Amino acid sequence: MITVRFWGTRGSIATPGPKTLKYGGNTSCVEVRVKNHILVFDAGTGIRELGIRLLEEFKSKPISLHLFISHTHWDHIQGFPFFLPAYDKRNKISIYGPPGHDKPFQKILRIQMDSEYFPVSLGDMSPEIHIVEMNEPLKLPGVTVEPFSLNHPGMTLAFRVSDGKHSVVYATDNEPYRYTLHQHTKKKQEDLGQFLDEKFIDFLQETDLYVGEAQYTLDEYKQKLGWGHSPIESVAEWAVRANVKRLALFHHDPLHNDAVVDKMVKHAGNLIKNMRGKSKCFGAREGMEIKIG
Repeated sequence: MITVRFWGTRGSIATPGPKTLKYGGNTSCVEVRVKNHILVFDAGTGIRELGIRLLEEFKSKPISLHLFISHTHWDHIQGFPFFLPAYDKRNKISIYGPPGHDKPFQKILRIQMDSEYFPVSLGDMSPEIHIVEMNEPLKLPGVTVEPFSLNHPGMTLAFRVSDGKHSVVYATDNEPYRYTLHQHTKKKQEDLGQFLDEKFIDFLQETDLYVGEAQYTLDEYKQKLGWGHSPIESVAEWAVRANVKRLALFHHDPLHNDAVVDKMVKHAGNLIKNMRGKSKCFGAREGMEIKIG
């Protein structure tokens, strides 16, 4: 059994308020429970509430968890300084992220908590915080977490969680290569873009749940080419071609209120139907829990 819970579903910046009550305003954070492992994907503002809930659940017992950071843009790490379990020395937290482009992953996390930005440094947290640059699959008892590089400014990873019977793919902040490389006139560049998109579809293949970033409508995407995000048409196509069982639309744009997200979910469902796909599509909402298996 794999249990998935959404703690933050918004992209770019937190957007609390009456117009985002249905889908939520906190930035990216998804919890996955499998084989007694606690896996957390991204540390946006949603991780603050997750931390409070974990303390209530475990009370005086130590907590052990694995935190996977897709990339170090603000909306994916800004909640970590407010993650209360990280301040208790009894808790063991392993943090995995992409190799930095010009500085180590650990240093980027430390910079966010520099005294100029935050009153507590990373070194003042639990000594049982271990930070690892992820270059290969992580194998835990009964579970494998496989990374995959995405098309987004800076090093960005998707993750596939598998228990041998079922799987979940968390893939946010990803732009179709065929559109960005299509800007180049050389046909080899266009062929490369198509090839790289096909590799991503292979990574998604037959997954039970694809948590996929679909931040833009097609009209919005045309104005933001190269920003590292997907139009909803591409995410729906990938889900169908990979024969994904369920597609959770994720990383909602801060300019999209609940009514806009509703329309995008409906549009994605129609796209999947028109492509004769079988993927069940829904919008990821804060507090939503999904059981697989």
